[in-house]
Amino acid sequence: MHGRHIALFPLPSKGHINPFLGLCPELVRRGHRVSLVTDELHAKLAIPAGAEPVIFETSKLSLTTSETNGLPASDPKRWEEVGRNFLPWHLNNAALAAWGLDRFYKENRPDLIIYEPEAYAARILARRLHSPAIQYYCDFVHPGRYFHWQGGVGHNPPSILEFSRLLDSFLSAYGFEEPNNLWHSEDLNFCAFPFEFQFDANWIDSRRFCFVGPFLDRPFTPVWRNCSGGKRVILVSAVTGATDADYFTKFADALSASEYHVILSVGEHFPICEPLSLGRNVEINRYASHLEILPCTDLHFYSGGAGGTLEGCHFGVPLIALPSVAHNHKVASRLAELGVALNLPLHTLTQQAIRESVQAALQDDAFLGRVEDMRRLIRGSGGSVMAADRIEEFLAGRA
Repeated sequence: MHGRHIALFPLPSKGHINPFLGLCPELVRRGHRVSLVTDELHAKLAIPAGAEPVIFETSKLSLTTSETNGLPASDPKRWEEVGRNFLPWHLNNAALAAWGLDRFYKENRPDLIIYEPEAYAARILARRLHSPAIQYYCDFVHPGRYFHWQGGVGHNPPSILEFSRLLDSFLSAYGFEEPNNLWHSEDLNFCAFPFEFQFDANWIDSRRFCFVGPFLDRPFTPVWRNCSGGKRVILVSAVTGATDADYFTKFADALSASEYHVILSVGEHFPICEPLSLGRNVEINRYASHLEILPCTDLHFYSGGAGGTLEGCHFGVPLIALPSVAHNHKVASRLAELGVALNLPLHTLTQQAIRESVQAALQDDAFLGRVEDMRRLIRGSGGSVMAADRIEEFLAGRA
């Protein structure tokens, strides 16, 4: 197949862009032109992956997570925040992107658009440009048109139904007459989470939904050296709502002088003015990619997001989720139901809880066995190679 122009539309945040970056190198290797829609902040990430960044201006997101951090995942206030703040933000971005990207993509018409479900500008441009599209689900699909699941039962909080009506109204201005656009899917859809993770998976049409697993081929510059001295390694990531010194100090104090080597992955933007008191077995990571550290990691404390989940499962690393936002609570709860991760909501985090969860994870042979089973499952999903194969088949059928 001669090279095609494939346009990628992730949501404008690093956690959503990273999976697309892992797909880019395989597409470029096969001779395709890849453009990646992003904001100014993340544009530099596209170039090393072989993609052409196409920049649009995003609107500012204002959330009230501090007011909902201590609430259970099922609390209506959490879903009110999602339905009335976070999801409408995607509509603002869609309007900006559909206007700001129109000229570029009319002059550089894509042969295919791949997009996340909430990247609504991609659907608008696909219709406007008569380009075929593939949807990419970074975690769960929505069988039966249920947005939230709890205890194996699906339901839609009122704020989600309210947003569904708002979305239909928004898209009608761009020529979409069909209802229930919140549940829209394409003829071909990629799913990063395996079939076994999904809610009510037997209702998922295997002809249209392809469970490709994570795309982990994104490039990074090796900068990390293993200084554990043979100790088991615990990686602690920054999480939403807790990136300050107090959060990392809890881990430093709980695990200093322990039998573990602890890596506090504070990120490059952690304020230097907030020093941490560290034991000799604790190190700070500012720049190294987790793809470099995870192969040497024995346990990972992380946000409960989709990307960290798939990376941990790929490398067979036991996970302890520290969710603070509604969607990560959904992921963490599902992983705990399946017995492949521990769920320690951020508002319950104490030094004692840290030590107890470390012991519970690393001394439970049944839990570690399920983690290993998941590693084999994820590694057998096919990743970017399978996705590229399906993309080329899809395009060949529409030549």
